[in-house]
Amino acid sequence: MADRPAVSVVVPFLGGHQAAASLAATLETLEIRPGDELIVADNTVRGAFAEAVRSDRIDVVRSTGQHSSYRSRNVGASHARNAWFLFVDADCRPHPELIDRYFGKPIGERTGAVSGPVLPLPKGDGAMVRYESSRSANKQAPHMSNPYKPFGVTANLLVRRAAWEDVGGFQEGIRSAGDADFCWRMQDAGWSLEYVADAEVRHLLREDLRAYLRLHLRYGAGRRWLHLRHPSAPIKPMPQLAFRKLAGALVWPLVGRVERGLFSAIDAAVIVSETVGYTLGNAGPQWQRDRDPERPRVELMADRFPKPSETFIANEAKALVDLEVSVGVSARSRPERPALGGTWGLDVRHLEDAGILREALDLAWLVSRHPARCAADLVSRRRWRREERVAPLRELAPLARRLAEGRVGHMHVHFARRAALDALRLNRLLGIPYSVTAHAWDIFRQRCNLAEKIERSAFATTGCDYNVRHLEGMVSRGSRGKIQKIVMGVDPGEFRRTAPYDGDGTVIAIGRLVAKKGFEHLIDATARLREFEGLREVVIVGDGELREELAERARALGLDRVVRFEGARRHHEVRSLIEEAALLAMPAVVAPDGDRDSMPVVVKEALAMGVPVVASDEVGLPEVVREDWGRLVPPGDAEALAAEIRELLELPPEVRAEMGEAGREFVLREFGLADQTRKLVDLIERA
Repeated sequence: MADRPAVSVVVPFLGGHQAAASLAATLETLEIRPGDELIVADNTVRGAFAEAVRSDRIDVVRSTGQHSSYRSRNVGASHARNAWFLFVDADCRPHPELIDRYFGKPIGERTGAVSGPVLPLPKGDGAMVRYESSRSANKQAPHMSNPYKPFGVTANLLVRRAAWEDVGGFQEGIRSAGDADFCWRMQDAGWSLEYVADAEVRHLLREDLRAYLRLHLRYGAGRRWLHLRHPSAPIKPMPQLAFRKLAGALVWPLVGRVERGLFSAIDAAVIVSETVGYTLGNAGPQWQRDRDPERPRVELMADRFPKPSETFIANEAKALVDLEVSVGVSARSRPERPALGGTWGLDVRHLEDAGILREALDLAWLVSRHPARCAADLVSRRRWRREERVAPLRELAPLARRLAEGRVGHMHVHFARRAALDALRLNRLLGIPYSVTAHAWDIFRQRCNLAEKIERSAFATTGCDYNVRHLEGMVSRGSRGKIQKIVMGVDPGEFRRTAPYDGDGTVIAIGRLVAKKGFEHLIDATARLREFEGLREVVIVGDGELREELAERARALGLDRVVRFEGARRHHEVRSLIEEAALLAMPAVVAPDGDRDSMPVVVKEALAMGVPVVASDEVGLPEVVREDWGRLVPPGDAEALAAEIRELLELPPEVRAEMGEAGREFVLREFGLADQTRKLVDLIERA
């Protein structure tokens, strides 16, 4: 394997000084080559690994905020330089030639991950060690033959960086099952999983029965979480098997098989432990954070978090923290493709992590304290259900109790959908005021109990005057004063040029590939510019339901070499692509089903990067695109779009650079993230 690629070995660590020394000694035995990396993601509060170990071969990165091995793996991988990550657990002993063995045979181009055996490593000869050895000859093998989809455990998993980035890494904040979920999402995204039989690690066996049962409690909690996210997977516990094992525990000693009887009894205890775990929650513990107990907390709420297309929620949360507001984030669930690093530095909880037992206990708590309000909620559900799904109160109870006991003084919801209905119900149940930010599709396409959500709120915000007018027409006259304009702001430190504007003729368009973005008109405009030498290429960044249709449209028009589809990209990659562009095109339209944009954040981001904009004279775009730094064209008019793109590209680059500077000054003056967040804080304080 003289030409194998460089690999970054990533190990999450949560232990003391002795465990740190043991892990360092293990990593020193790995045979590495120039370019390989050994990375330990230290998940301890004090940074125990760095305190105990000094090694020139090992890079240590801190993984803070929550005790989650999956966050630690993401943190470690995000610091890695190489195209391949090898995830190994701290209690495993890899074969010295592990990395080379993984590359003994060529790996397929669409192989996203490769797993290897996880074999037992006994530390003694006690009954528990013999039991574990008999039950886990190769921990990886049964997972690779899973009837739903194969998966590999992160005790020994080689992952291609491109696949890891494609699916948004591991889901964070959970105790168990993140490796199965990662592998299944990876396969759903079109990547495959391979197995290399001699790429082995040895896993230290536990000598303590209680520790072993606690482990399986965690596995049980992970199974329910997996079942919620992958309902077709056959992963529910089978408690009836415990009775068969208990029978074996009684019968085997009678025929002289005492140890087999003991092992059957342990099997029964394991089944019971996993069954109990199935009723428990899968949330990993958050670190204790310094909070002022006298200051009420603001809870930001969303349906799914962190979504790559909704980074403004995390940006707003961090801006609130910068303004010394105590902030938490609650979401119903995690997206299939989370935004990498989207939760770092934030206190985030997900309703999907609550277990059956937690839901039952918290429902009893809620009903015992507010029986009349719970009854009123039950009655109102019939009305709300006409327009949207209404969660049973047991699903909402864990959040209700956490808000009540966590001194939450205000709830602020992004998007007027399910989370907004949750906030409305929690307001009626607990008396905590709430506000809601309505964006676009929740106003124009899927309006669900929208008027009531606004009318019962302390206030409502939206991102442009265009939206304000629409919302005012939907609510009663007395509620119109509640609707305020707060723009999704731009962080001037994050969006600023790192290189001078060169204006090389590249036009960039960014957004989901859906009808309201109007990208088909951009492709038609490009066809009209095929003979124009000033246009180098058109780069479309994003993914969505129209990708194949748009690609076929470009091929049919002979634009294969001019129009480039970049697919979905991470936030920092999008920022780099904007900086390299001569101008941004935003040909937004009102879709046939009424869906439309509001004031696309990417337009403000491009202007903040000093890039001029050509956009449709539609929705909130006229409020941000002016003649001094851009052009407006009628929506759906490819000829006018082509003409304005050509006009801007024919301008000298220094003139376009001046336009970009004027656009940046305007955006930072009118739409700075800190200023817009202060407006929100003022409204919350008045509420």
